[in-house]
Parts: sequence; structure tokens; C-alpha cells
Amino acid sequence: MTSVDRRRKRRLGHNPGVIALVFSYEVRDAEAFERAYGYEGEWAQFFGQGRGYIGTELLRDMEIPGRYLVIDRWESAEAYNAFAAEHREQYMRRVDDTRFFYEQELRIGTFESA
Repeated sequence: MTSVDRRRKRRLGHNPGVIALVFSYEVRDAEAFERAYGYEGEWAQFFGQGRGYIGTELLRDMEIPGRYLVIDRWESAEAYNAFAAEHREQYMRRVDDTRFFYEQELRIGTFESA
């Protein structure tokens, strides 16, 4: 495999070990939700303290108003789990503080590159 092929694979999302936690939301307050869950939002800043956090992607559904996907990427499941365990109290406080921005949250799952 050439270096160009390797760069292309990375760019297209083939990153062995990297995980993506994917959530779907039905949102009440889009502006507040985007402030909290956007790529530079409150959650991203909180996760940014963690070793192994890569970033957050926020996707707004173009067909169903008020529906969003949030994708949080970490270098590994171990990195995410260590962060969540170390910051459990603050994590749960943030969950409580932001739950009024949405009607429904669905954790779709934890994914890895195939």
C-alpha cells in the first residue's frame, strides 16, 4: 500500500482502534442543544479534558426537524471508559443539566472502523 493510499484510508475514516459513540436526539430547543452538543460545545469542551478524545460531530437531520445525531470519537474504548469513570460525578451533573434540551435520547451504539 502506498503512502497516498494510507492517507486516503485515514481521511475516509479507517482508523483502527478509534471508536465512535453515536446518539440520536429529538430536540426541544435547537439553539441550546447545538450550544451544548456541537463540535465546540459544552460537552466537547468537557470531553476535551480527556486523554484520547478526538472530537464531536453534530449532524442535523435535513428531513425531520428537531432530529440530530451526535458522534463522539475517542482513540479507544479504554480511553473513553477511563474518562467516564474518572469524571463520573461531573458527567452525570452535565447529563442532568442538558436533559431539558431534548425530548428523547437514543444511544445507537459504539462503533469502530471496519
